[in-house]
Amino acid sequence: MHIGRKGATRLFAFVASALLAACGGVETGTTEKLPDTPIFYVDANHGADTNHGRTPAAAFKTLNRAASAVKPGWTVQVLSGTYTSDGTDNPLTISISGTPDAWITFTAASGQHPVIQIPRGPGAWAGIHFFGVAYVIVDGFEVIGQRASITAAQAATNDGSQAVMNHNCIYVDGVGYSDVHPPVPHDIIIRNSTLHDCAAAGIEVNVADAITIEHNRIYNNSWWTVFGTSGIGLYHLTDAPGSTTKNGYKNFIVGNLSYGNRNNIEFEGEDVPPGIYDGNGIIVDDSKHTQRALGTNDVKGVPYTGRTYIANNVVHDNGGRGIHLYRSEHIDVVNNTSWNDMLSVSEYILSGQIDALQCADVNVVNNVVVNLAGKEVTFNDGNHYDYNLWDGTKVPFKWNQDIAGQSRLTDPANGDFTPAGGSPALRSGTSTLAPADDFFGNARPPGAIDRGAIQVSR
Repeated sequence: MHIGRKGATRLFAFVASALLAACGGVETGTTEKLPDTPIFYVDANHGADTNHGRTPAAAFKTLNRAASAVKPGWTVQVLSGTYTSDGTDNPLTISISGTPDAWITFTAASGQHPVIQIPRGPGAWAGIHFFGVAYVIVDGFEVIGQRASITAAQAATNDGSQAVMNHNCIYVDGVGYSDVHPPVPHDIIIRNSTLHDCAAAGIEVNVADAITIEHNRIYNNSWWTVFGTSGIGLYHLTDAPGSTTKNGYKNFIVGNLSYGNRNNIEFEGEDVPPGIYDGNGIIVDDSKHTQRALGTNDVKGVPYTGRTYIANNVVHDNGGRGIHLYRSEHIDVVNNTSWNDMLSVSEYILSGQIDALQCADVNVVNNVVVNLAGKEVTFNDGNHYDYNLWDGTKVPFKWNQDIAGQSRLTDPANGDFTPAGGSPALRSGTSTLAPADDFFGNARPPGAIDRGAIQVSR
């Protein structure tokens, strides 16, 4: 459950020398012939923001310098190094959109490992901040927050105004503010990234559409925020004109590993008692728009119409639920593995390791769900559940082809969630809604579908 989130940071002005006519938008001050390829390079160790950025030898130094110059169809190649800011702004704010046939890409250069370190400071609300943009890809970054530097005593003073205790690793921001009214973000892809130790969410998406989150590792987030975030959170999904539908779906949350996310600070909303409600591995929150609007782009009472696909994720050891849907619609939750979640002692997190509370038009199929905390692993929330494997001491409700029994995973305590020989997950799933491949990219053969995120049978 979640009743509101902080619209964290405002768009800051990029002041980049007399933008930027020649050479793909960069003024060089020389007659040097530059490459024809639409690429900027960024190098934290050897670059300079006075460079033209068009070659590795003349790379920019900061991500925001590249973000101020990029155009539709361009790629920003980022070399190894640590990227941060002075704390007055985010290390990377993306406020320029691509187009449907010319996406903008920010990516780790081949063989490189760029790290974004969120600093302490009043303006550092995110490692990467998408502000009202469309047709943008972020690929291959590590983002590190300040969670480990914050004590429980410090977090107890959190009133929501301190960036250091409420920052997200990645923030997709479509809320809008009284003085800034950006478009609703849409067609954004976040992939192949490692996002951890942020005081709030690993990935927070507020008021957006057509979002793809795939093959990321997201852990130890949301410990100190007062805004009830999770490892991956989509709040108030909103229909955006021109957004893309693929195979009937708008949003994809696929192949992610999300663990160790939890809330330790109570959320205080307008419509609920103070308490801990979140810290989930994955949540889709109030796409029906029943709760108060957050900003100028958010409209209460206008439900989102797009469909969301949640598949091949492994979620484990989260304080909240593994995959939690709340007041949302049009979602398929297929072939995920959720193990040992609901670790919080909160009175509001007692049942439903994968659930769809107050939801409609939800299919929960082919999942493997294991609860070790003695809580109710499932309950009847009125949606369609089938071909799931429920492993726990309390399985109060079971559907036609559901199985209640031991999952027999190989070594989940040490990170191996593969069904072992004799597991009832093997060859017992349905091909309906199942993804073509599994968490590791292995094909799911027709007629031999395994339940859960990892396919063994051939």
